[in-house]
Amino acid sequence: MWIIFLTILSAVFNIANAQTKSKGIVHYGHMQSMGMGGPIGVDYNSILIFDDIQSTYIFAKDSLEGGSIRTSVTITNKDNRKIVVPKNTSKIGFVYNLNINNGILKSRDLGFKYTKEERPKINWLISNEHKKIGQFNCQKAEAKFRGREYSAWFTTEIPLPYGPWKLNGLPGLILEAYDTDKEVYFYFKSVKYPNEEIGSIIALKPEIENKEWITFPEYKLFLINSYNRAIQNTRMVIEQANIYTLEDKRNMKDSYIEVFQD
Repeated sequence: MWIIFLTILSAVFNIANAQTKSKGIVHYGHMQSMGMGGPIGVDYNSILIFDDIQSTYIFAKDSLEGGSIRTSVTITNKDNRKIVVPKNTSKIGFVYNLNINNGILKSRDLGFKYTKEERPKINWLISNEHKKIGQFNCQKAEAKFRGREYSAWFTTEIPLPYGPWKLNGLPGLILEAYDTDKEVYFYFKSVKYPNEEIGSIIALKPEIENKEWITFPEYKLFLINSYNRAIQNTRMVIEQANIYTLEDKRNMKDSYIEVFQD
């Protein structure tokens, strides 16, 4: 009887120990430059906290920037035009919690919408390209995801399927990722793995700010409607100023990280 008890106790200890060793934290830079043609836009600090069950990615959070930020940044875009864009943080920030056990991604996303969706399935094509990021050997993968073409560099030295934002599903942790023009760009700063100091992983709760969860189709519709309203308001300003153009060349990709246009 004692042998059976000790065997079970040892198994439980080994499982707990393995989970502890799987915990880690990655610090990234998070740059968004939609419509600017390169990695020249607003740059945020971001973190990915993970264990072997779930991960949480956070950016635009007060504490990550050393305090609350409400400011504007002047950017020179690909056409050599100066554009003023906001850089704002909040107490909670934007949060993306992925649980690989139940296959659910919960987000505090644009518009501070609390969204729940199935884990995004990304059809990655793994290439033979390799490079070193920090102390890690990384391999390149490519995929199309929600209107953009991404390149991601992952390491099997941390064999967990996580990454920044909603990127996931590779046989190792993503340390760097970007779209075609690096208008969306996640770049590696540092990692601590394993990290026994990490407590329970942050998971969003519907009670936060008394918000209700919405579905991904509802969130998608919210983004499309927000984009269409912004375009309509811009056209009204142009007409009132007697400025006429033959063609409006803007699209959703110039405003949002996720693109839902036909």
